[in-house]
Amino acid sequence: MGKTLEKYAGSVRFWVFVVACVYFGFNVFFAWAGLRDSFGMLTNNYIYTSLKADPWWWLVSFYSSEGVSGSVAIVSRAIAGVFAVWAAWLFWRKTDNPKFSLRQSACMAMLFEVIFLLSFTPSILTAVLYNATNMNLFYFGHTANDLIILCTLIPLLAFVSVCTPLLLKLRSAIKNYAPKEEVVKWASLTGVGYLFTMFWFNFTMCWVAALAIPYRQWGLSFLLEPANFVSFLLTVVGLLALAAAALAVTYPAIKRRVAQPNLTWVGIFLVTLGAYFVFHLFYYYAVGGYAPDPPVWYEVIGPLHDPNLWALALLFLGAPLIAYGKLHRTEET
Repeated sequence: MGKTLEKYAGSVRFWVFVVACVYFGFNVFFAWAGLRDSFGMLTNNYIYTSLKADPWWWLVSFYSSEGVSGSVAIVSRAIAGVFAVWAAWLFWRKTDNPKFSLRQSACMAMLFEVIFLLSFTPSILTAVLYNATNMNLFYFGHTANDLIILCTLIPLLAFVSVCTPLLLKLRSAIKNYAPKEEVVKWASLTGVGYLFTMFWFNFTMCWVAALAIPYRQWGLSFLLEPANFVSFLLTVVGLLALAAAALAVTYPAIKRRVAQPNLTWVGIFLVTLGAYFVFHLFYYYAVGGYAPDPPVWYEVIGPLHDPNLWALALLFLGAPLIAYGKLHRTEET
């Protein structure tokens, strides 16, 4: 049993590579589908005709939002995936490349992830303009102002303003050969920042929109459907608990009191987060997807609307990391 556990724990590097491949593969598909849809929208005569009836600045803002946020963002994540796969390959094979090292590849992957985040700036500005005017502007028909505020403006502001500086600090620490404790500190803060903003806060605000906006039959009746209620609890309560627990476990590393956080707990967090996305993938198809009854929540978790669906692969990395942590070994971060 001990040898089996040791062998399983030793596969951590391989599963890092697998996660990077899933990240790359999903975002390549997402980029292709998104570019196809963006091109279709940009060449759609109905949308263009509707926008021409509005002020010129709204037409520019709308197409900037959909063109930049909808195209540059998804392509930049696919490019980040290329560098992530190469870095993970070097890490798995315990080697390096003099022309493009693991360190350089990791820094490039983070740089394009930052571009992904900053590419949402036009969407933030468009949401502000849409809500700042009393004009009846065209925005995929005439979307409710509250929906734009709760599902676009506030969540995007949160994770762009939190995750971007954390990623840049982590990238700087790695690029400038900072001490291991400094790298672990910023890696921990970045992971916790993603959990709190991009996952918990972002998805919670979408649930708030689904329940608070009186549109069709959404609201309390939607929440009290058993499958939806489970999803609500896992999102609003579960992800918050996960983020809070991750902060508690990584706090000693953030304060640089220890060289690295407890890897067993880190593995548990990864398994939990991956399982969350696996559940919602099955849940989405089990309820019939978005088409039969299109509430906000079903659209958000749809495979072509959730850019973080790749995180389901973390389930497979977390399991060997738990085994690795139980062996009480010292491993480079």
